Amino acid sequence: MIKRLLHISALLLLTLKLGSAQQQYTFTNYLLNAYYYNPALAGSEEVHKASFSYRNQWTGFEGAPVTVHGNFYGSIRNEMKHGYGISILSDKTGLSTSTGAYLNYAYHLNITDDIRAGFGVRPGFFQYKLGLYDAKLADKGDEILTGNIVTANALDLSSGFHVYSNKFYLTASLDHIFGKAIDFTVYNQSLTRHLTVIAAYKFNLKKQKIDIEPGILFRTVQPVPSQVNFFLRGTYDNKFWAGLSYRTDDAAGISLGMWIKERLNIGYTYDYSLGGISPYQNGSHEIAITFITTSRRPSLDQEDEDLNKSIFDQNKENIENEDESK
Repeated sequence: MIKRLLHISALLLLTLKLGSAQQQYTFTNYLLNAYYYNPALAGSEEVHKASFSYRNQWTGFEGAPVTVHGNFYGSIRNEMKHGYGISILSDKTGLSTSTGAYLNYAYHLNITDDIRAGFGVRPGFFQYKLGLYDAKLADKGDEILTGNIVTANALDLSSGFHVYSNKFYLTASLDHIFGKAIDFTVYNQSLTRHLTVIAAYKFNLKKQKIDIEPGILFRTVQPVPSQVNFFLRGTYDNKFWAGLSYRTDDAAGISLGMWIKERLNIGYTYDYSLGGISPYQNGSHEIAITFITTSRRPSLDQEDEDLNKSIFDQNKENIENEDESK
């Protein structure tokens, strides 16, 4: 019995150690799933949103990661001051399954008339399972690990800031802040802090009804080399969009999507690994769906435009009436 427990414990610790650099999962189309990367985004818009993301990585490769992320977030009375949210994350890679549940709070304030800033925290609970019942043993006569499920738990915390306007945003977040500071759970001893920085800028070509949005994501975690993700998205008439992406030393991808009635955004992304694993996989597929659960309030610029248009239309109608009366 003791030998059996030692084998299981050693395998669990080894798996946690090897997986310590993969505790923050990758979504290629981060412009559609920015909330996943930074808790400060909760409440940064005058609406509530519900989002769902699904990523099937390295299709064709046995035991490849499958990641699901769902969330709901907004601000109290849609006032963009006190933001809140909830999110659930699940990932299955090989024999291991990771599941996390998180709450979120963010506070937003004005820096200038056009620029705002948000600060957020996201506490949560994380569970790691190792399903040894699916293990394929080299020695078929050794059944010491089969039929077992090993579980480890962790308390988790992320924090970040978000500076933004109608034209740009800059965010930075730190994930797994607790790390090894909490020693009463096995998994906390293997959590590694992740730093993520995202920046994007929107160029508006009004005559062509086109928005062009380049973005960059920088992520670093020890001891893995830092990674940079470049993304470029073009949107036509606020309805149809397409994008290209490239992750250094990793993958390149293409994205397509559309807005439906200004409330439902559906996007699909395909990326192909450029690293050493490329001969053994058929690329990665990612689906992201976002639904705005509350009606958008018109911006001040839109209100001014609507008012000017109504005045113009009224003057035109009065002129036409005068001409007819003559």
